[in-house]
This record gives sequence, structure tokens and C-alpha cells, in this order.
Amino acid sequence: MGSGCESTPDEQPPLSDAGPSVDAGGDAGLDAGVDAGSGADAGPDAGVDAGADAGPDDGPEEPPPPGVPEGHTFLRPSATRVRTVAWTDPQVTLRFAFLGQVGRHYDFLIEEYRRRIVMTLKDPSGAVLERREGVFGDSPLTTHWSGFTLEGFYTLEVSVAPFETTTRDLVFRFVDQGPDAHGDLLTTASPWLPSEQPLMGQGEHPGERDVFSFSTVAGHVYSMDCDFAHQGWWLSFFDPVLSYAVSEVSGANFTELQASTAFKAPAERFLAMVRANNSLVAPSPSAYQCRLKDEGAEDHGERMETATALAEGTTSVAGRLDFRTDFDVFALSVQPGHHYRATCEPSATPPDCRVLAAAPGDDFDGFDDIVLAFKPAGTSHYVGVQGDRVLRARWTSAPYTLRFEDLGLDDHGDTRQTATPLTGPSQTVTVHISDFIDADYLSFQAVANGRYRLSGDWRDTSTGEQLFSTLYDAQGRSIRAPGQHVGSRWVKEFTLPTAGTYYFAMTAYLQENLVDHTVLFEVLAP
Repeated sequence: MGSGCESTPDEQPPLSDAGPSVDAGGDAGLDAGVDAGSGADAGPDAGVDAGADAGPDDGPEEPPPPGVPEGHTFLRPSATRVRTVAWTDPQVTLRFAFLGQVGRHYDFLIEEYRRRIVMTLKDPSGAVLERREGVFGDSPLTTHWSGFTLEGFYTLEVSVAPFETTTRDLVFRFVDQGPDAHGDLLTTASPWLPSEQPLMGQGEHPGERDVFSFSTVAGHVYSMDCDFAHQGWWLSFFDPVLSYAVSEVSGANFTELQASTAFKAPAERFLAMVRANNSLVAPSPSAYQCRLKDEGAEDHGERMETATALAEGTTSVAGRLDFRTDFDVFALSVQPGHHYRATCEPSATPPDCRVLAAAPGDDFDGFDDIVLAFKPAGTSHYVGVQGDRVLRARWTSAPYTLRFEDLGLDDHGDTRQTATPLTGPSQTVTVHISDFIDADYLSFQAVANGRYRLSGDWRDTSTGEQLFSTLYDAQGRSIRAPGQHVGSRWVKEFTLPTAGTYYFAMTAYLQENLVDHTVLFEVLAP
């Protein structure tokens, strides 16, 4: 198992192990900026005779075999030999070569280096297998290579990363870690056919990974379900075109030995990655078995352009969250000016669902809840459903039912500009608050130092909370107008020193108050 992944030997496999620093293209000529040929250059970039220093107990190194590419320092694997290569000129590229074998796993362990460098690995034909840029700190950093498909001399070029102007000696070890059933290089990933048949593997030593390649159908959902022998596991899908991991889940936060994840394929080819070994919690080797399944096409589109259309009057629709970041979108035909409520009823098992909504062309918004009300201005509105986005060790698809309620036409405007005018001197108005988002605005004209009263029936609620009636001036500034409980009514009396237009915003924040309210507006004598 292996990958060109960079991690300290005992750390959990980080996402950056498969991140953008890896050129993950599937063809041999991965990086157009890297010379794909294996010949040596004649200039100062042609390489450095490392004259690698060995530790005093390693003894003299055997002579290199014939055929070492010109200008390259031959590396013979050794578990103990520490090599030090003098590197004083940042314009110089260090070039190494080693005899690689099919089915073997090799580690390049940088013991000391604190600069950004670029490492380019090529196979015997000169094709680039991996190009990696890294920042190395105080801890040893290991790069894993396995999945070789050719026998012969593999070459490694080590150069200074762009904008680095200094170098220091490179101290490293090069180790043959033994057989590896599944490689970890992205470019030579083992093929894997989705089926019910489990794939068997093992983590031969800490930090390595097994990488698999499989063909996909765009828009289909694929799942990976694994059983591990020990903790310390990690699994992910990987996009070889955009070079980033998707639907990653790590055993670092879980005690379970069963894990699963899923994603929706955007392209024809994808990669799956599995790690079953971490020296802090798992011995070497550590066995696992995984199943890769094609779950079929996603049930609902995730954009307005691919939304599932629902006719006016639709009361419910069934859906399914197929992967953790799944987002199902529905295009609902509606009556302008009506209030609507959408409620998502999740299945008995996690995750819960969340409802969002948006007008055509707008961004989706919601309150991280299973219920959401909205008031469309046009004849169509979009409703979206997503999961709670909680990362779990095991992902399972989550069915849900999305229900719709037409709460009727809004009885009063919900802004100062659309307020219902009150003429007085005594006027009774019915206010229907259909949902927490509903705000009914009433306006009136005041004279300087005029006295006014607003009142309504007192309701016996669980908290004593009544209908809210907030007073605003024409500029939208709130005006203090305390209310009192007088007999069977709530009452607000207030004096306005300045003439002008004023507004009441009628709202409710208690479920029990989402009803009709009758309020009385009165102009009082001076």
C-alpha cells in the first residue's frame, strides 16, 4: 500500500495526503512542466553526485549496478542507512535512481529539512508517476511509493520549490518495506469493479494507503463499506481531475471498526483510498475488507436547473439523502403572496434533514431546522433538503418525506411600504399570523403630542407571551411603548411628540400565537 502520501509514521492520514499538492492526472505525462524523459542533462541541473554519507555502523555500500542513468546517484534500500547530501546551490536539482520492483513498497524518509522542495518520481520509461511539493518541518516526513508496473531504474528529482532561494543538506533514508498487494500511487491505482464481492487488503505498515481506480457513470452514487481489524483506519474517494479528496472519513474520531462513505460521481473515472494502519492503535499488518457499490442515479437534482418539478397543490414528495453532502432541490408551483410551510420528516435513523428555500436565482437559506416557512413573490419557488452534515463513521442513505402547506394569502403587508393604514378614531383589525416569518404591518398618521392606544384580547399561553406589536417611526426606528395586562386584555398607551407616519409590526414567536388576533386601535383625547 502506498501513495506518495506525506505523513509522519505515526500520524493519522491527513486530507493533504491526497490534496492539491499531488498531480493526480491519470496519464503518464502528468505534469506538463516536468521533463518526462529519463535522460540526463549536461548543465548544472543534471544532478549531483550525492556522495551520500552513511552512518558509522552501516559499513561501506556496495557498488551500484550497471545501467544507472547518467547524472543520477544510485540508492540501494536500507532500513538503517541515513544519507546526507550536501545541497548548497538552489539552482541544482538532486537526481537519484533506484531499482524498483513490481509488488514492492518503498519509503523515502526525509529526516531533516526545513525548506519547500519538489519531488518528481518517474518510471523506467520516463513517465511521471508523481510530482509533489511539500513543506518539511522538524519531524521526519515519509513519502510512500508502491504500485509499480515496470521493473527497472526509477528516478527521483528533488528541486527547490518556486520562490525558495536557499537550501540546506538533505538528510534521508530510502527503505524497501516489502510486498504490497495494492499500490498507493494515484497513476497506477489497482482496478476495482463495483459489486457485492468484498475486496480484501491489509495495511502492511503505518502511513501507507491502498489506492483503487474504478469507472463511474456521471450522476450515479457510489458507496464504499469497509470492515477493519483494528482502529486507525481511514477511507476516502478522490477526484483525479481536480485532485482533491471527497467524502473522507477517518477512524481518528471513532471507535467503530465498520466504516462507510458515499459520493455522487461527476466524471467517468474516480479513485478510492483505504488505510488500515496507524502504529498508535493498530499492529502491522492490519487486515480489512471493503465493498464498492454503484447505488444508481441520484433521486433528485441538486441545482435549480435540475430540480424536481412539483405541480401547484402538491402536498408531499419522497426523497433520499444519498451521501453526507447531498442536496435535493424541488421547484414548487405556488400562488404569489401566499405563505407556505415546508416540513421534512426524516427516517428513524440519522441523519436528520434540514429545509432551505430560495426564490428563482437567489441563494438557498434556512434556519437549520426540519421546518421552514416562506412567502413567494412569483409563481415558482425552490425548496431544498439537506442532511445535518454531521460526520459519522458509517454513512447510510436516509429516506425522508417533504410535506407542503399552503397557509393562505397574507392578510397584511410585511413591510412599512406595504402596511395596512389605520384611520381611527377607533378601528378594529384582524391580524392573522400564519408563521414565525409573518410580520403584519399597520400604519397610522399621528399629530404632535397625540395620545394613542392599541389593545387586544389576553391569551392564556404556556409562557404568558402575547402578540408582539412593535412601534416604529417613518425612518424605521423603534419607539418604546410598554404594554400592560389590564383585565382580560393587553394594552399599550403612548404619546407621540412629533407628527408623522408611524407603524406597528405585529409578530409572534410562540406556536400558540400563530392564530387570528383581533386588535383595537384608538385615538385618545389630548
